[in-house]
Amino acid sequence: MRRFRVLFISTLACLVVAGPVAAAKPLMERVPINDVGIHDEFLSEECGYDIWFDAVGHITFRVWLDADENPVREVNNYGVRLRYYSEWGSVSTVDVGADRVTHHPDGSLTLVIIGNVTSLQIPGMGRVYADVGRVAFHFSFPDPEGEPMVEVLSVAGQHSDFPSSDILCEALAP
Repeated sequence: MRRFRVLFISTLACLVVAGPVAAAKPLMERVPINDVGIHDEFLSEECGYDIWFDAVGHITFRVWLDADENPVREVNNYGVRLRYYSEWGSVSTVDVGADRVTHHPDGSLTLVIIGNVTSLQIPGMGRVYADVGRVAFHFSFPDPEGEPMVEVLSVAGQHSDFPSSDILCEALAP
C-alpha cells in the first residue's frame, strides 16, 4: 500500500500549493478508504481462480507550508486494513504508521516510513513477509519529465522480500 504514498504525497503537495496560507497550523485532510470487493486480476491470473481484496480505513495528511505557500514538511498517518480472499479462505494484514516528509529547497524530499507497512502471516506457514520498522528515502528529480532518483538512507526493523504469489495462492486455494 505504501508504494502509492509517493503518488499521494506528490498529489497532495500540488493541491496544497493552490490552498490558503496556513500560519503555524498544518493543512489537514482525512481520506477515508473503503475499497471493498476489488477483483485482483494479477493474483487471479497467477492462481488460476478468482481473488479479491478489501482495503478499509483512512489516511490523514498534514502539510505545513512556508510563507510562500510551499510545502515544508508533512506527516501522513495510515490506518488501513487489507484482506485478500477467495471463496475458500482469506489472509489479512494492516498498514499502520506514519510517514514523515521533508521538502528541501532544491526540490528534493526525504520520506521516512515508520510503522507496520505489512506483516503477512499465513496459518500453518507463520510470518511469510514483514515490512515493519523504519525506512528513510531521499527522492530527487533531476529530470522533471522522468523518473525520480531514489536513494535509501537508512533501514531499521524487519524488512523481507515479498513472497512469491505461490504462497498467497496456496493460502487461498480450495
